[in-house]
Amino acid sequence: MKNVLLFGYGKMGSSIARGWMLKQLEFNFFIIEKEPALRKIAYKDGFKAYPNTNFLHESEKLKKIDIIFLAVKPQQMEDTIKNFSNFIFSELVFISIAAGLSFSWFRKKINNDIKLVRAMPNLPASIGFGVTGYCKSKNLSEEDNKDVYALLSAFSKIIYLNNESLIDNVTAISGSGPGYIFYLVEVLTQIAIDQGLTVKDAKTLARETLIGSARLIETSDIDTKTLKDNVTSPGGTTEAGLLVLESETNGLYPLLKSTIKNAIKRAKELNYDG
Repeated sequence: MKNVLLFGYGKMGSSIARGWMLKQLEFNFFIIEKEPALRKIAYKDGFKAYPNTNFLHESEKLKKIDIIFLAVKPQQMEDTIKNFSNFIFSELVFISIAAGLSFSWFRKKINNDIKLVRAMPNLPASIGFGVTGYCKSKNLSEEDNKDVYALLSAFSKIIYLNNESLIDNVTAISGSGPGYIFYLVEVLTQIAIDQGLTVKDAKTLARETLIGSARLIETSDIDTKTLKDNVTSPGGTTEAGLLVLESETNGLYPLLKSTIKNAIKRAKELNYDG
């Protein structure tokens, strides 16, 4: 079996690793995590975890690492790549989920010919319901691609991007998207409270409406426009509400479009080539 080395066992790293464990993938997994408390969690989750690659090699005497999965924060990446000096880069596939660190950055910092995948998962990956957009360098083999697909699809649905610049769009839509959805529930809850409902009832109505609607989208073959039309009776309350939401000047579409554009702008500002 191939050996996968995961750097970072924080929120995303641990979520990803647990997804691998649940799917019982045909890989050997090892964790590098400098924080003792997080290593302890990794041990409890059933993984072998080490503070750095020196401890790993001394303990495991691994002849070869096949895939390095980088789940550390962008600002921690400089220190992380110091662990790679003894690796043979032509035999490695790197997968990074660090926002803003481009192919160019990794090539300058590690090696110009590295096999590299950039992926952008989102928070629901922590419960196995995420979505991940990814792009890759052109030098991955067919076998490499199969390995990448297996690892990414274990914790989320995946979308292949044929252009690295689209990562910023994915970041703004699905990466940041849970924040927008959580805020929608927060706003619906507060409005329900303002209209006289109890806090408990308001939270239940807002949360369960979103969960139920999302479940209906997932389990139905009907497109969302038709689902919307099905709940909209002529002259009814939904139609009255949608008259506001569908306004071309200040409705939901122009508001969300402005939201996404601003998030994409920020994502591009955070990009760093090295």
